[in-house]
Amino acid sequence: MGDFPRAAVRAGAAAAAAALAGAAFTGTAAASVRRAPAWCGPGGTLSARAMPQRVKIADCDLRGRTVRGANGLAAVVPSDGTSVVAHALRTDGGAELSIRVDERAGVVTIDGRGGRVPQGRPRGFRAPAAACADGAYRAEPSRWPKGTAVRWRYYAGNAGLPQAPVTAGIANMAGARTDCADGGRFTPPPDIAEEYAGRASRPPNVTGAAGCGIRDGVNTFGWHAMPDADTDVLAATCTWFDGPATVETDMALQAQGRRWWTGGSCPAGGYSAEAVATHEAGHVLGLGHVEGIEHENLTMAPTIASCDSGPATLGKGDYDGLVALYGGR
Repeated sequence: MGDFPRAAVRAGAAAAAAALAGAAFTGTAAASVRRAPAWCGPGGTLSARAMPQRVKIADCDLRGRTVRGANGLAAVVPSDGTSVVAHALRTDGGAELSIRVDERAGVVTIDGRGGRVPQGRPRGFRAPAAACADGAYRAEPSRWPKGTAVRWRYYAGNAGLPQAPVTAGIANMAGARTDCADGGRFTPPPDIAEEYAGRASRPPNVTGAAGCGIRDGVNTFGWHAMPDADTDVLAATCTWFDGPATVETDMALQAQGRRWWTGGSCPAGGYSAEAVATHEAGHVLGLGHVEGIEHENLTMAPTIASCDSGPATLGKGDYDGLVALYGGR
């Protein structure tokens, strides 16, 4: 008699388990199981056009997957807890793709901006301001610690192009080179520096399509063939960051299919390597594109014209942006 209650309990538990199992097969419990959305297929590149701007990792784990933005830029979503922003400079405009990974909240946020610059004068056209009077700038979501000397390595590639314009471009941005002040420099200089650390044995972590690959902990700048990039791409820069702190940047100037001006007279259809490197160095230090025809004389404008060396020297807004990020030395 004393065993009867325990037997009844066991029988009741078994019946409840059987009922639950039956419910799972009929779909009552299956409703609680998440199914990946249709756009989250296995393998291949995912399109940002097909997905929401904020993607829950529980719905589709994007980490380690390649995502292509509506503006054509693509990046591998970091799986090490960092976030990434990709920049591309084209002959007719610049573009940006930002991928923020918040593992604590379980969310990946994707945002793209920029594209081709329309031809002709748009409605409400405003004449470009002089570079020395235009104080516009836009800061990126991260920067290096103040007082840092950003160590970088140079990748020469196989095109036989010179290092000098790349080195000069990086120094121009960090040293606030300008035509707007006596001595050729804004003062005080921003509290950030750059330090050449020698040759790199591997190319920048920029893909053949001018997107962002997987970072390797080394800041690598230089010439890199990007055969799968759009034909109008001049350069690409990738920045990885953790919270507000930049942890790595890689910069690539297109070494394939472009005519570069690296000294002497500019060849027809050539582009100033030093001017492009100076612009890309602005991304390295945390400056974004300043859009609008009225700002086209700034180094961080998203366009550079053929044979235009002007962006090799900073305008007021370029300098103001650096000082906003780093203060003055």
